[in-house]
Amino acid sequence: MNNWWKYGLVFLGGAVAGALIYKNSKQLRSLCTKALGGLMDVRDMAMEAAETVKESAEDLLAEADAQRKAGETV
Repeated sequence: MNNWWKYGLVFLGGAVAGALIYKNSKQLRSLCTKALGGLMDVRDMAMEAAETVKESAEDLLAEADAQRKAGETV
């Protein structure tokens, strides 16, 4: 199966799922909304953790560079 068929089937599946969610009960919509909200919260927490790790790595690098430069001048 080539890529056009794959993308077409994925699009069709998404359209059918969207139509079912739109037409069905508010409970299903609420469940999907909560699930997406939870995924967004997890993504935000992961981004915060990555930023913290990045800042810590930058601090360690700056400290190591300062110690290296101090060792060269002595």
